[in-house]
Amino acid sequence: MRARNPLYVMAKPPPEVQAAIVALPRNDPGRGPDLLHVTLISLYDLHYAPPEWLPATIAALDGFAAAPFPLRFDRIENRKAVTLRTRDPLAGARAFQKALVDHLLREKAPIMDGTTPEPHITINYRGDRLNAQKMPPIGWTVDEIILTESIVGKTTHVGHGRWKLRGGGG
Repeated sequence: MRARNPLYVMAKPPPEVQAAIVALPRNDPGRGPDLLHVTLISLYDLHYAPPEWLPATIAALDGFAAAPFPLRFDRIENRKAVTLRTRDPLAGARAFQKALVDHLLREKAPIMDGTTPEPHITINYRGDRLNAQKMPPIGWTVDEIILTESIVGKTTHVGHGRWKLRGGGG
């Protein structure tokens, strides 16, 4: 199996939101609440990236400014994995993702993958074959982003920096 260390910009829910998610019956109790996250952009695989890419990405994020934005999920769906989602357009999150991609491109930061997935939280990577269901909304205002390396197969996240969101566009 080839090594994979994908690098993402993600947002993590605060402790009270983590607790609400962990309490959901379809959540995988074997995964720690600290692993719960929303991927905002997928950048590149650190295992195969030139060594200068990570410092270049960090430098680009140091110059990024954006306002906090709300996230709210009101459905549990099984799409290969069990995820929290919403039918709301999540306009704030989508605008943030676009501003982040535009900023990284302007700064000529490496974003080999550069995908901005539909915001969701995976709560069980195995999937459970159950139908989608509505749930009471769980959400928070994202006021910090984290540059995170995921060590695939080891359920480990390695942080490479955190940035507070303080307003101002891109």
